[in-house]
Amino acid sequence: MVYAKVIARALSRLLELSMQQKAGEPGQVQATGRLALALALTRCAPLLLSHAMMSRGVTLEQLEERILLIAEVTARSHQQRRERERRKREASLGSGG
Repeated sequence: MVYAKVIARALSRLLELSMQQKAGEPGQVQATGRLALALALTRCAPLLLSHAMMSRGVTLEQLEERILLIAEVTARSHQQRRERERRKREASLGSGG
């Protein structure tokens, strides 16, 4: 959790600096700010998620179980998609040759 806080602080500083940036094209400054914001939100997401779940009475162990379950379902879905694509590819090779 400390790591996430340090990264969030560093990225928020990057966002602050990008807002103060005077040189460069306006689009470039805007892109830098958006990138910094996206990075900050990405790095803060685990901290925000754990805080929100803990405020609802969910323990870190329960949160970990939920995350692992989501990862398992996602992996299964990806595997099924790969299998469908493989069968489709094999079928097209079989009918084309």
